[in-house]
Amino acid sequence: MKIILFFLIYITHISINFANDLKKMALDGDPVSMCKYAQELHGEEKNKLFKHSYLLGNISCKEAADRNEFATSHDLVIIEDTEKTVKQIKAEANNDSNKQFLLWTLYANGYDVSKLTAFTWLKVAAENKHPAALMILGTLYCFGYIIPEDKDKGVQLIQESADLQYPLAKDFLKQLNI
Repeated sequence: MKIILFFLIYITHISINFANDLKKMALDGDPVSMCKYAQELHGEEKNKLFKHSYLLGNISCKEAADRNEFATSHDLVIIEDTEKTVKQIKAEANNDSNKQFLLWTLYANGYDVSKLTAFTWLKVAAENKHPAALMILGTLYCFGYIIPEDKDKGVQLIQESADLQYPLAKDFLKQLNI
């Protein structure tokens, strides 16, 4: 009987730690964790995390895609080359903003790319004026995920994306009333 009780306490402890870790990762800006954590919530907080998961490029989260409040979608977020290693994609990324952005896209959809690697290449793609990268980097700044919140810089990056005719950026600016 004691063994069963200890086992139940241990399982409960692991479940609580997992839930806390998932929440922390979601609130730190991990798009996959946002999608998973949002499924445990209700109301506006649930909708907000699904929306943010989608804005950050998580197109694999069915719930986020189903709740997409935007007229357009992430048409530049394409998951390709998943058979290649991250090392191979990095080698090809030096002069290709689509490959630079792909590293973020793979991270945002749960593929084996570290947050640091993904974020580094997202910034490079944004510097190279990749419209979706500008949109996502701006979203990270607007909400303070991964980096300190800076709404002005975030809106500026999203505006750059909209100026490059990225439809999702235009939709998001409308929602922000800008």
